[in-house]
Amino acid sequence: MEPPKQKGPPTPKMMFEMRRELEGTTFPPFIQPHCLANVKNFEVREDDVVLATYPKCGTHWMMEVIQLIKTDGHVDQIERENDRRAIGCIEFTIFPEMKEAIVDVVDKKPSPRMYGTHLPATLLPAQIWTKKPKVVYVTRNPKDAANSFYNFMNADSKTQDDRIGWDEFCSVFMSEKAIFGNWFDHTLSYWSHRDDENVFFITFEEMKKDIQSVISRLATFLEVTITPEGMERIIEHSSMEGMKKTYAKIEKEHELGELLTKAHGKLPFLKKGIVGGWKARFTVAQSEAMDKVLKERLSGTGLEHHYN
Repeated sequence: MEPPKQKGPPTPKMMFEMRRELEGTTFPPFIQPHCLANVKNFEVREDDVVLATYPKCGTHWMMEVIQLIKTDGHVDQIERENDRRAIGCIEFTIFPEMKEAIVDVVDKKPSPRMYGTHLPATLLPAQIWTKKPKVVYVTRNPKDAANSFYNFMNADSKTQDDRIGWDEFCSVFMSEKAIFGNWFDHTLSYWSHRDDENVFFITFEEMKKDIQSVISRLATFLEVTITPEGMERIIEHSSMEGMKKTYAKIEKEHELGELLTKAHGKLPFLKKGIVGGWKARFTVAQSEAMDKVLKERLSGTGLEHHYN
């Protein structure tokens, strides 16, 4: 006898359990083999800007900062995506059919293009390293990344039974079976390219500590000149309060509305955006276990000065 078919969309717990390995990395079910193949062969352009992040490490914050830099802080001049098929990372499939790949839509976009990815550096389009478009990579304390990722994945749960258990999630997060690969492998794959002329490596914590300095350095990297007034506008509109105002306006006025501010129109991209939120979630044992892995994996890399 066949098991009863699932009625309605899969729960967060089911999505978590449906993760699978492709190309040596674990992915959620909405990433298909043909997507990764198309990404690998994607035609990169020299004037592309690639925003790479591990999930929940400041993706949408940095996306807004980059767009604000390009408009000298004029938030209303930012061209928001108007094709629902191009919303998401290039390795994603297009919902709900999950047959087309977002990368194939981005391929037809006019220059200059900016697109995002959660892929480790080893799975980026091959031409990234030959045509050398600008790559911006943002990472974050893995404890905060784990806490935020956990909250995000459970945001659509209706009952306790729908939720992913924290203990299981934390254990998987630190393992080789973590979604999008574990934080250590992912971050180190980009850290090894930190001195490449086309790579800008930054941490979430640096952005929180001194956003003006980050904006200034990033503008230089992107070869964009910003005015003193523009700097003030960028700082204002890229703050959590400023971005929430912008997102509220997008939801009210843009044709695609919440598709631009929430994953699949349901899971908010913006939450608290704080440093240290993990302390309310991790047990002492979990924190010590993470510290041990951090020491083992980062020792001697230079990255341990950021996360020791």
